[in-house]
Amino acid sequence: AVCYRLENVAGSETAKKCYIMTLGCLAPYRRYGIGTLLLRHVLRECSKNKQIQTVFLHVHIENEEAVKFYQKFGFQVTDKVENYYHRLSPQDAFILEKQLDHSIP
Repeated sequence: AVCYRLENVAGSETAKKCYIMTLGCLAPYRRYGIGTLLLRHVLRECSKNKQIQTVFLHVHIENEEAVKFYQKFGFQVTDKVENYYHRLSPQDAFILEKQLDHSIP
């Protein structure tokens, strides 16, 4: 499943950013490329809207597999949020972000 939303960019009346709230699939269905299909869908939809400048999400700081997965698609760790998660320990999350290049057709 994937769920994402568009948010306004502070200081701009037109610029948007896409926040991926959740992206994942059940354990028995992992390693079949489902996550890749879901992420590509989000990136493709965002690339259709020239107002969307970036795509970003939170990843638990100990989820190295997820960080590597997103980095394969051009995401970079841009920040760390302390006490983001309430039911996990440690509670911190990385923010991963990808800048969209609308100059490529």
